[in-house]
Amino acid sequence: MLAAFGKTAIGRTFNNIRFKNKFVNAAGYWEKRYFNQGTSGNGSYGDSAVYKANIINQFISEHHIEQVTDFGCGDGNQLQYFQFPRYIGLDVSATALKKCTDLFKADSTKTFVLYNPGVFLSQLDLFRSELVLSLDVIYHLVEAKVFEEYMHHLFACSTRFVIIYAWDVKGKQNFHVKHQEFTKWISKHQTAWFLKQKIEPLHLPGACDFFIYEKCSDTSSTGLNHL
Repeated sequence: MLAAFGKTAIGRTFNNIRFKNKFVNAAGYWEKRYFNQGTSGNGSYGDSAVYKANIINQFISEHHIEQVTDFGCGDGNQLQYFQFPRYIGLDVSATALKKCTDLFKADSTKTFVLYNPGVFLSQLDLFRSELVLSLDVIYHLVEAKVFEEYMHHLFACSTRFVIIYAWDVKGKQNFHVKHQEFTKWISKHQTAWFLKQKIEPLHLPGACDFFIYEKCSDTSSTGLNHL
């Protein structure tokens, strides 16, 4: 049962909604939102945060993951629920990263870095991890070029697994939201990867599906990741 929608949640929702009409581009939108005390959204709080953490923490334990890179760490609230040996959080918002740095200033296992797509590949070795996460991010990538770069970088950064939490549907842009059929893109452009598991939420209204991709042991194989 979802937690009561109290004053704190109402305040978060108001701060998040009041920036919808100020959208120019994805990176600019999120920087303005965090700068003006907005949050990563209700999906990173409450029951939604707990649900995602339960799935991912279990996966971390079962596969003995030592390091995680998160493409879109946001304000860091979701991160408080995770159990990661080592963690690299990337985000396009400098304000969000400052919030994360302050929140986890006593935790030396966590590092936060500004995501700059233009120079990312030249620094790729700094961010490689066994597991790469994309949680509630893909449907905020409204520009075609931004979506393409993000997806290429997401998979280039991982040595074993990529976990995506999003809706795999095609939709028109609605302010800072545009749903993408990303599984089709992955099938076409990331043939060294296959869909290991899809997890559909059972009792959480509005929740996305989890898509867990694994790198093929034989990278010469093709077609294994077609859904």
